[in-house]
Amino acid sequence: MIRTLIIFLLIYSLSSCTLFKKGIAKPVSIYLNTQSIKPSYISNDFNVKYVGLVSDEEISNGFISSLKNEGGITHNVTMVDDETKADYTLNVVLLQITEGSKTEIIDDPKSPYNGQHVILNTVDCSATIKVVDNKNKSVNLQECRNTKSKSEDLKNNRNAGDLLFGTNKDRTEYRTKLLSEKICLNLAEDVGRRVWVPITKRIAKNIKK
Repeated sequence: MIRTLIIFLLIYSLSSCTLFKKGIAKPVSIYLNTQSIKPSYISNDFNVKYVGLVSDEEISNGFISSLKNEGGITHNVTMVDDETKADYTLNVVLLQITEGSKTEIIDDPKSPYNGQHVILNTVDCSATIKVVDNKNKSVNLQECRNTKSKSEDLKNNRNAGDLLFGTNKDRTEYRTKLLSEKICLNLAEDVGRRVWVPITKRIAKNIKK
């Protein structure tokens, strides 16, 4: 019974956090202004690992594709390529990739690395989108935002080499688990999907007025 409840809650959580489709009561057409999309970057010079591994074009295209896909599968929404035929226009105010760092301290008295400070790189992607009501441009719809972050991890689990050579059996050896080389693209795609939820909510609320 408990397992069934957990599965139900997980499915409900995944569906509700990704989609808000049933909130659109009337058919609407939406135009995404892709001309306004250009990623910006913030990074520290300490040890940049991930910014620059993926091109601006890949990041923009990944973000656009994810956002359009969410729109395309939303009930009562039609994505159009002609702004003059759209009820709403989406202007991307910000698409930003930030690489920074955080420090973790190894807290393991059994490890020779106990007390050592480890710098881990973090990457996050943020997007801000302005929704314009093309039939009444004087209407000020609240901007839509979403952010997602990923960080390197500090791990002491045994890797393939440890298993092969019989090392680190007591798990006192620590190593940094790196992020994917495509992490900037992955985060842009995730944010493109996730930002659709507030977009849909803004439009649904505007329709009810």
